[in-house]
Amino acid sequence: MQQTILITGYGGFLAKHVSQYLLQQGYIVKGLSHNKKKQVNNVFYWNITENYIDERAFESVDYIIHLAGAGIADKRWTTKRKKEIIDSRVKSAELLATTLKKKNIQLKGLIGVSAIGYYGAITSDKPFTETDLPGNDFLADCCVQWENSYNLFTEVAERKIILRLGTVISKDGGALKRLIPLTNLGLASPLGNGKQNMPFIHIKDLVALFGFCISTSTMAGIYNAVATEQVNNKAFMRELAASFHKAFVVPAVPAFMLKIILGEMAVMLLQGSEISNEKLLKTGFTFSFPTIEEAFNNL
Repeated sequence: MQQTILITGYGGFLAKHVSQYLLQQGYIVKGLSHNKKKQVNNVFYWNITENYIDERAFESVDYIIHLAGAGIADKRWTTKRKKEIIDSRVKSAELLATTLKKKNIQLKGLIGVSAIGYYGAITSDKPFTETDLPGNDFLADCCVQWENSYNLFTEVAERKIILRLGTVISKDGGALKRLIPLTNLGLASPLGNGKQNMPFIHIKDLVALFGFCISTSTMAGIYNAVATEQVNNKAFMRELAASFHKAFVVPAVPAFMLKIILGEMAVMLLQGSEISNEKLLKTGFTFSFPTIEEAFNNL
């Protein structure tokens, strides 16, 4: 019997890739979108601010993949924007969980995303594991509230899995959507001192991981969703330039310039620590692109 997966944040780039992959694997895929114009072919409307959700979306659902959330890097981090970022994640989870309880639906599993920002926007010599404490800044606070919202599903899901995502390597979304045009212009260069780590995961590995989470009944809990190789920003940008046969530019983009342009959000580019994926590897999951060279070459 085919299993049915409901994906939130259906208008986003990650949801697009995940849904395409799952459909290819033979799953029935439904979506929840806040865009009324996209209500076709198993895509249903919801509105978090109005506390509304089209309950038809939950018919025969086995798993929910929760990807909804305002883009972290889409706008400057004003006080208002920070609240939007957190509310879009937490309140959407609350609405989902409330509806599931109301309709007395028991899921086989919930797969939610978080981010490695949980560990804080710092550059540390110590690789972070899933058992480490959260950092002490906006990114960490956002991730803590985000992950805590998944506790609402304890009674309605047999399994809960949280994936802390690193930088997603993809041409059509994530950080590379902004970096590739600069690279093509021959402007690839380190950011700040270039020593900050950039844990990453290729989009094909990430979508395969969602499928692996569904099919592997022993998986539960929190996993760092990052590839094995640890690279700093300088090596990341150099490899990106090489993969597009473009020049690698030195000197680096000064940190103060990024802070002027991006404000507080600049910490996302100027800080980064090593993140361990040992727990994920122990599940038996295999990366197709474990190194940055392999990831970029595939683009």
